[in-house]
Amino acid sequence: MNKQWMRKEGQKWIADNIITEDQLDLIVARYPDSEDKRKVTGVLPILASILIGIGILSFIASNWGEISPIARLSLLIVFMLSFYFSGERYLKTGHHSLGTSLNLLGIITFGASIILLGQTFHLNAVDARLFVFWSLPAIFYLFRDRHKLYFFLLGLLTVGGQLYSINEFQSFSYLLCILFIIAVGGFVFLYPSTLKSWVFTIGLSIQGLMFITVNDINLLWFFIFGFALFTSGLWVEKNVFKQPFNRLGTLIGFGFAYGLYFLLTNEFSSDLELPNPYLFIPVLVVLFALSVIRKRQENLYLHAWELLIFLPFFYLVKVTDSLIVGIIYLVIMFVFSGYKLSEGYRNESRSQINFGIVLFLLVCLMGYFNLAWSFMPKSIFFLFGGVLLFILNAFLQRKKKQILRNGGPHHD
Repeated sequence: MNKQWMRKEGQKWIADNIITEDQLDLIVARYPDSEDKRKVTGVLPILASILIGIGILSFIASNWGEISPIARLSLLIVFMLSFYFSGERYLKTGHHSLGTSLNLLGIITFGASIILLGQTFHLNAVDARLFVFWSLPAIFYLFRDRHKLYFFLLGLLTVGGQLYSINEFQSFSYLLCILFIIAVGGFVFLYPSTLKSWVFTIGLSIQGLMFITVNDINLLWFFIFGFALFTSGLWVEKNVFKQPFNRLGTLIGFGFAYGLYFLLTNEFSSDLELPNPYLFIPVLVVLFALSVIRKRQENLYLHAWELLIFLPFFYLVKVTDSLIVGIIYLVIMFVFSGYKLSEGYRNESRSQINFGIVLFLLVCLMGYFNLAWSFMPKSIFFLFGGVLLFILNAFLQRKKKQILRNGGPHHD
C-alpha cells in the first residue's frame, strides 16, 4: 500500500467529513508501505545510472587518444564532481536510490580517472595502492549512508584489488587486507546483517587463500585457516558471525577431506606435500584446545565430534599405505555428514538439515565416482549414479518433511 497516495486521498475524505484526521492516521498506520514497490522503483534508477556511466566512460576511453592531457584531466574531474554533486542533491530531496547510484558512479569514475590518467602520463604502478585510494570514498559513503551497495562495492574493490595485485605484481597487498578487515568487518560488527557477515567471511577466506598461494606456503595451511575460522565461530560474541564462521570453517575442513580422499585413493598421492609437523601440529593442538574449552564451557560435549573433520589423518601416509588413509577419510566424511544430518533432525532446524543433506550427498557422489568409474560402462555409470542420488535425496527430503511437520523449524 502506498501511504503517500492514501494520505492524499484521505485529505479529500476529511474535507468531505467522511473521517477525521485521527481516523486517517489510524487507517494509514494499519497498512505498511509496499516494500516490493520501493525495491522495483529503486532498482531502475540504479540500472539506468550504471548504463549511462558505462556509456560515458566507454566514449571517453574510445576517444582518449584524441584528447589533450589537460582536457582529459578537466573532463574526468567534471564528470566525477557532477556525479557527486547530483547524487548529494537527489539524496537531500529524498530520492535515495537515484542519489546513491549517482554517488556510486562518482566512486567508479574516481577509480577510472586514476587508471586513465596513469596511462596518459605513463605512470608505472608497482603495487595495488590504486585500489586502496579507490576504496576510500566507498568507505566514507558506506559509514555515512550505510547503504548495502557501498558495502558490496567496497568488498569488490578490496578483494578484486587483491586479485589484481597477485596477478599483476605477484605480491599480496597487506594494506588492502587490513582495509578489508577494518572497514568491511567493522561495518558488519557495528551494523549486523546475516548477508553482510557471509560476504565478509567469504572475502576473508579468499584473502587468506591468496596470502597462502602467493607466498608459496603449503596449501594445507589453509586447512588450519578453516579450523581457526571454525574455532573463532565458537568464541566470537557477535551472533552474526557465529554461523558464517562455523559453516565456512566446516566446509573448508570437509573440502580438504574430500580432496585428500580423492588424491590418496588414486595415483596422485605422490604429489601430496605435507607441512612441517613441528610447526603445524602445535598450531593444530592450540586450536583443538580452544575448541574443546569453549564446548566444555557451553556443555556441548556431545558436539565434540565436529572436531573429527579437523584431525590431521594425512600424516598417517608416513606410516601406512595412502589408500588406507584415503579410506579413513571416506569413513570420516560419512560419519561427519551423518552426524550433521542427525543434529539437524534433532534440533528440527531446516538450515542444518539442508547442510547435512548436501554434505552427505557429496560424500556419496565422490565415493560412488571413485569406486565405480574404472569398471562400469560410462552410460550405466551416469544413469545408475543419477538414480541413486535421486533416491537418496528423495528419502532425506521426505525425512526432513516428517521432522518439520509439527511446527518446525524451531532453531533456524
